[in-house]
Amino acid sequence: MNELERQLTAALKRLSEQYETEQRRHSEQVEALRRHVERLSGENDTLRRQTERLNGQVTRLTEYYGTSAAARPRGHGW
Repeated sequence: MNELERQLTAALKRLSEQYETEQRRHSEQVEALRRHVERLSGENDTLRRQTERLNGQVTRLTEYYGTSAAARPRGHGW
């Protein structure tokens, strides 16, 4: 093997190592993003349930206080 072939082989080996390193880094980033999306999805489900519960409470309060709206005095911040 002449000097040029050795240099090309060494360069190819370095590029191959760099590629493998980048592939591992990319895979780790993808996995981290997947876990992040999974966590956000869980948080979204929790927030959705809380919003539904609060909407129900607001509806009940509106119905309760709405029935006596005509009896409320004006100008008292209601």
